[in-house]
Amino acid sequence: MANYKGHIAGGLIAGVTVAITISVFPSEQLAKSTGLIHEWQFLASILIISMLFGLFPDVDTNSKAQDIFFGIVFPLDIVLIWQGYIEAAAFLGLIAMLPIIGHHRGWTHKKWAMFVVPLPILLIPYLYNDKIILASAIYYSVAVAGYFSHLLLDGLILKRFKIKN
Repeated sequence: MANYKGHIAGGLIAGVTVAITISVFPSEQLAKSTGLIHEWQFLASILIISMLFGLFPDVDTNSKAQDIFFGIVFPLDIVLIWQGYIEAAAFLGLIAMLPIIGHHRGWTHKKWAMFVVPLPILLIPYLYNDKIILASAIYYSVAVAGYFSHLLLDGLILKRFKIKN
């Protein structure tokens, strides 16, 4: 199994891959969808989301990954509250608490979890706008890619070295 540095790297590589893939969209379409935030902010958010979801499956145990994850999520939640994005802060806090529901290498390491855990990123904006927003779809894709990188790294290393979990 990869350590936290490997999962951060895997998440960042997944984020860069999605960022390169979405670069084919016309910039006007992305600008409308992202609320006209600057490109560097959009790219930074893609990389942060991919890294966080690359670490997410290991947040269920006391680890360096947990320290890094909550070291980013907690201040981000405070900033969201301070900026008046109370609902976004609440959803972020809810998602961050999910791993405590199970044991290590439990449901957070299941394939279905990589699609279900980031689903609020896609569904919440849809519920408020009655349409899928391109930025939400991109953020969801980035979250799934980051999560997938974690499962991929754990799975490949487990098979290669014949380590039982």
